Amino acid sequence: MVAPTLVELGPLRNGLGSLRNLELLLKSIKVGQKGLFAAVVAVHADCAAMVASLGSVSQALQSRGTEAEVARHLSDALCASLMRLEAALAQSVRSGRLSATHRLALEQDLPRLSREISGTLPLVALVDRAAQPRPPELTMAAWVHLSSAEGPAPEGVPAFFEASGPDLGLPIDLAAAKLLVVLGCALVTQRNAPGPLRLQFASDGGSPRTQIGFGAGSGPGLPVRIAALPLVESTLYCARAAARRLGGSFEYVAEARRVCISWPLS
Repeated sequence: MVAPTLVELGPLRNGLGSLRNLELLLKSIKVGQKGLFAAVVAVHADCAAMVASLGSVSQALQSRGTEAEVARHLSDALCASLMRLEAALAQSVRSGRLSATHRLALEQDLPRLSREISGTLPLVALVDRAAQPRPPELTMAAWVHLSSAEGPAPEGVPAFFEASGPDLGLPIDLAAAKLLVVLGCALVTQRNAPGPLRLQFASDGGSPRTQIGFGAGSGPGLPVRIAALPLVESTLYCARAAARRLGGSFEYVAEARRVCISWPLS
């Protein structure tokens, strides 16, 4: 996990796990209709618990320092995804069976809904961590840009990291900063890459900043693998809100396929 969650997300994470399990079952030719229907009913029942937990998540975020508007935005985004999930499963639950037509529809719809939820939960962790007091010790900028992808080599987004200027440390939460870099890479690489992705950190001349984009760098750079997260409607909104709360900024230029993250000064 890129940014460990501080706010309790148990019902949401458990429900997402059940949803992913249902996705796998739908793709298996070894699972009978009775077993599939039981899984559909279970995930449908989880939806109510997940929606019910959103109020406490929003309240917890606000009590820990997240702006009310940002907390409500995330709660509303998750609620909309969960309501779409519940509606997608409701037809089979009401009819008492999983028809071949509805099974095919679920095979098409569930991956998208799963990506919506799995792409939004890390944003909860991001805004939560960004709202906490600055850590007592500075975070070295190099740590922020090191590999964040877990698992075997094919996973993650390959990139090259290079730095100019002294690394005097940044007054930021490491997990939140790494997740901002992850989101920046996701935004820049959402279309076919025209060349190697580069993370360029500079601390000379104003605020320390990270440029994420394509093109030639000043040197070969350090090879890194950045965790891959699905983009959702709230990605850019939350990245900007979190960077602002950390004391910096997050700028995305879609036409140039470039992200600039400004970090706070010590």
